[in-house]
Amino acid sequence: MATSYLSTYFAEGLLGCTVHCSGLSQLTGDSIWSRYSLAWSGIQAIVIVALETIIFRLHATEVTNIKDAIATISATTSLSNRKSPYTPTNDDKLRVVQSSRVLSVYHILFIVAQLFQMILLCDAMYNKNTIQIIAIVVFNCAMVAYAGLQMKQASEILVATPTDSLQNAILDIFGANKYNPIPYHASLPYEIAVLVLMAIFATVFAFIAYKLYKEFGWSIYKKIGADLAMRDMYKVYQIFIMIVKFDIFFQLGFSAQFLSLIVMRYEDQKLFPDELQLSQQAMTNLIVVHLILSTGASIILPLLAWWGLKRESKLSMYCFIVGGFAALVYNIMKLTQVFDESSRFIGANKFLIFFLIINLVLGMVTIYLAWVCMKNFNNGLSAHIGKVSGTNIYPMESVSGSGNKRWSIE
Repeated sequence: MATSYLSTYFAEGLLGCTVHCSGLSQLTGDSIWSRYSLAWSGIQAIVIVALETIIFRLHATEVTNIKDAIATISATTSLSNRKSPYTPTNDDKLRVVQSSRVLSVYHILFIVAQLFQMILLCDAMYNKNTIQIIAIVVFNCAMVAYAGLQMKQASEILVATPTDSLQNAILDIFGANKYNPIPYHASLPYEIAVLVLMAIFATVFAFIAYKLYKEFGWSIYKKIGADLAMRDMYKVYQIFIMIVKFDIFFQLGFSAQFLSLIVMRYEDQKLFPDELQLSQQAMTNLIVVHLILSTGASIILPLLAWWGLKRESKLSMYCFIVGGFAALVYNIMKLTQVFDESSRFIGANKFLIFFLIINLVLGMVTIYLAWVCMKNFNNGLSAHIGKVSGTNIYPMESVSGSGNKRWSIE
């Protein structure tokens, strides 16, 4: 009894900084596992964000050291500790500089992803959306893989080669003073910690999600009534809303990468061939055009979807679907550009392709679900939606007794 009380008190205390005490019962009802899930998500966000912030700062220092080393190499015809002179080409410099600088963007995206998963969980708790909880489990597993890829990319920025190379020259400079060498990949211990901790957080959250499923399962549909068709319509509605949220995250994720690369390309344009160099006006035009399109895809379209569902407005949904097709076309154009002009996106090609493919898949699913939701208009679903959000799950009848609160949709 005492242990249970202390656990509940700790969970509420941790969430106090993000959720009003009066709103805690709306998010969790009487469910102890709901409170554990929110507390665990909060701990994950705090710990991983703190570690990623340290990694970001160490990596920023490393990028500065690499650029200083390249400047030193470029200013000399040979290095005193090498048997033959080595003069790096602009392509060599560009590959190393871009590969190192672009990683900073992914550290920030990883931090944002932690906050995103916590917001998703709060929303899932409030709406008792089991489907979204399962999606968060998958999202956490994806972040484990992302943490491993982040560590791998950081370790491959400078790799010693058997022949003369810019990487060897930079590593020589870093180790020139054997009593006080310049650290390379100083963030590695923290990256390992993030990978291990993310695996632990994801595993424990998967267990908690399983407990939540056993606790209230598909109980949300009990509020809809006995009509199975109505429950199916509500299920599609919930999946559509969830997919739109992931649309926003991945579209903004791609935009952050693309805009960062434009700025980096302008700052390092002397390393690019003449035909790929950007003037300040050209950079401004690219940023403005992409910001307008990105705002439409990640803000205006979700607002249209929300308004269309709320008011059962077919006009809003038609506009959303048309805008969704336009976003698909834009993402296809960018995917083609990444493949055809790979030299513009050195160090970021794989991540850009990944985000664009996710955007395309989510976009097609979103358009289909929007069409299905629109076909379900004027069938009485909107009158039931307000009955579900923020409700207590326990007043409902259990199908297996009070000892095991597993709820049925029958």
